[in-house]
Amino acid sequence: MAHPDIFYEPAKGEKSGLPHDPFKSFVIPRPIGWISTTSKDGLDNLGPFSQFNNVSFDPPTIMFIGHQSVYKRRSKDSVVNARETGEFVWNMATYDTKDAMNASSLETWDDEFPIAGVTKAPSRVVKPPRVAESPVTFECKTHSVIRIQGDSLVGHSDIVIGRVVAIHVKGEYITPDLLFDVLKAAPLARLGYHQYTAITHVFDMKMPFMLDDNVSGNILGGETGDSDSTLYKTRDHRSEDERRLEERERNAKSGTQGKIEATEEVAGEEFRTAHV
Repeated sequence: MAHPDIFYEPAKGEKSGLPHDPFKSFVIPRPIGWISTTSKDGLDNLGPFSQFNNVSFDPPTIMFIGHQSVYKRRSKDSVVNARETGEFVWNMATYDTKDAMNASSLETWDDEFPIAGVTKAPSRVVKPPRVAESPVTFECKTHSVIRIQGDSLVGHSDIVIGRVVAIHVKGEYITPDLLFDVLKAAPLARLGYHQYTAITHVFDMKMPFMLDDNVSGNILGGETGDSDSTLYKTRDHRSEDERRLEERERNAKSGTQGKIEATEEVAGEEFRTAHV
């Protein structure tokens, strides 16, 4: 028998009624921010964060979020170090490094690299070391740290934003067609509860774009788009109402109004699978 639908309002103190809070199992999968830092006193630190993502690609910018340490009653060491020294490194966590990543989550007053059993690789622009076993690592300069107040100690969040100033990619993870081999790397991602997943299949699907947009698709595909100067020179200065009317008339003539263009050419049929 199916469970009844659930509706609740956390802002009013309401709960889901389930034995385990399901919130973090909905925003998934979340890439792992495996962050290495060095304190102002020279002590290296390594720890994983499941609240992690990129912020921008031009310039490359990432963020990780550290909740307060219940053990130390303050911000996590990674946050403190990134704030005080202005530097940190992101290391890609993979299926092969999952046990090391998990071991590094232990909060100690010491260097977690030996605890995780991973090798330190020197960075070239920043001081914190990289995880040598990771296929991709980003050297970062701290851009800003934003505190979001929570309803409890562990609920307080420090959002650390960093500019990526150097990128390392192991050549063995570049495919013959010069793409990053996601399946070989099998990046790790966080789910809810105590669950994780790894990428084991990939499919392509191109987004539909307007006829006069010759930039967005290239950029999303990792290619180079037109320069800002070119975009501003070719800007359509008509009002939004005029452009909207033209779009509707064009769609009406082509019979595609209210529909997604068939030219999406979904390439998802090319489904590639690998097992980890």
